[in-house]
Amino acid sequence: MDTIPGDFEKLVFEKSRVNEEKLLAYGFHPVKNGWKISIPFHDGAFTAVIRVRTDGTVTGRVIETEMEEEYLPLRVASQTSAFVSTIRQEYFDLLIEIREKAFDEQLFVSDQANRIAAQIEQEFHDVSDRPFAKSDHAVFRVPGSNKWYALVMRVERAKVQSDESEGMVDVINLKSEDHEHEKLICEQGIWPAWHMNKKKWISVVLDDTLKDERIMALIRASRKQISGDEVAKTANEYIVPSNPNYYDIKRHFRIGHISEWKQTVRAKPGDIVYIYSGAPDSCILFRTEVVETDIPYHYQDANLKMTKVMRLKVLKRYPPELLTMKVLRTFGIRSMHGARKVPVELKKVIDSLSEID
Repeated sequence: MDTIPGDFEKLVFEKSRVNEEKLLAYGFHPVKNGWKISIPFHDGAFTAVIRVRTDGTVTGRVIETEMEEEYLPLRVASQTSAFVSTIRQEYFDLLIEIREKAFDEQLFVSDQANRIAAQIEQEFHDVSDRPFAKSDHAVFRVPGSNKWYALVMRVERAKVQSDESEGMVDVINLKSEDHEHEKLICEQGIWPAWHMNKKKWISVVLDDTLKDERIMALIRASRKQISGDEVAKTANEYIVPSNPNYYDIKRHFRIGHISEWKQTVRAKPGDIVYIYSGAPDSCILFRTEVVETDIPYHYQDANLKMTKVMRLKVLKRYPPELLTMKVLRTFGIRSMHGARKVPVELKKVIDSLSEID
């Protein structure tokens, strides 16, 4: 015990819930509005008198057995002798034992925080973990990516609320959609995120200001956003051939411009498409990003037929001597007669190349 708490009982039992069956089995006996037990310790020189109310409140007194008087130094911070510290530690250890054997321990202090955690586990099968060794902050993560979509903390109300509220409160930080953010922080019980980006995250107080259903809707939106962010980070990359005899990409493609292109791959927005220019160039010339797909487009001539196109944003232009067919062959690409995915090792090389205007 590194500090001298003014309220040992609150510190020990704030995340515990009353279990009458366990209390009676441990030795508590019923009294008006709760249960009570007296336990000798320190070789019988002291007695701990613990009372548990039906609302879960735990109070305690330490009595000097011989004097039959309360041992007052227990809660006086200025009392720091070795003997007083020993009695404090023994009493503290006794409270810990009672908590472990006669109470149900829960993840969080507030009932709503525990209900929400249970609903998250039931709906998504996600269980919280505590990444910070010296705090009780708990996070919920998207499986696979390991990215947070919710962070539960117990903080001073004044840190999240702007109305000078006092006391502690459980809050959950969630990612908000950009177009909803300003509206959300005007809703009762929702504030700009504490300890995170206030323009992208919100803090929701878990004190039953908002109904569980509303909070779960916000959690679903946050989880969906984080999952979507991770999908975008794992974009597919393709090489698509072009024929310079039919279309001069060197003339028409400019950095930042968006162009329509025949869709021959199952691309999605965020995917990367490299444009390979055929003979006489025989090299990759451009890196583009897919911004829209599956656009109906009906065109046909002697050389080309199109039924749908995608829109590509030009990101980079490469010198013609860098990504030649000779280079591509070293990564297993023998010809470019159709679209194909980029080999992993070739991707590493391409990512290292510098852009030219």
